[in-house]
Amino acid sequence: MILYACWSDTEMKGFNLKISKQFIRSGGLVVVGLVLLLVPSRGENVTTVARNSWRGLTPLRSSAEDVAKTIGVEVDSTEAMLSGPYKVEGGEVTFSYLTASLAKIYRAPRSMVGKVFTIYFKPADPMSRGDLALSTGFKRCVEERDRVFYYFVSDAGVAYRLLRDSDRVETIIYQPSRVEVKSLAVNTDCVF
Repeated sequence: MILYACWSDTEMKGFNLKISKQFIRSGGLVVVGLVLLLVPSRGENVTTVARNSWRGLTPLRSSAEDVAKTIGVEVDSTEAMLSGPYKVEGGEVTFSYLTASLAKIYRAPRSMVGKVFTIYFKPADPMSRGDLALSTGFKRCVEERDRVFYYFVSDAGVAYRLLRDSDRVETIIYQPSRVEVKSLAVNTDCVF
């Protein structure tokens, strides 16, 4: 439609184009539609969606074997449920798993036993609260007895642990999403 409006019928005949007017109208509408989809409107807040996955490892889905492959440890040593901490590019990572005893307490299905429960990543380079691009999905959370840290937690399962005195990010935590937590008998306000 926009392309068609640029040329009159006489000009189109003059160009001796073999493309029909209907094709130009349809193509123009498609182009306009794609531009509107890809370019955010003014005033629209563009945010990234938090994902509770670290390098492809996801709580309640990934196993100790998946962890071993990702951090480059022998697969045979997965019997001990690799916990860490492990030095990795950009920092240090530690894993916790859903054990049989925790599964019993949380009333989790047997299929979840042995799965990664929480991933703790400590960035090597200092990050401040201002460095985080927190979407509106993140809520500030303070645990009652903790005087050192506070958290920003998302329903997607990503949390940032910050030092109260400096607003420095101490740990990025990847944990089960709020929906997954509701299906378990877990009682926590902030993080695991």
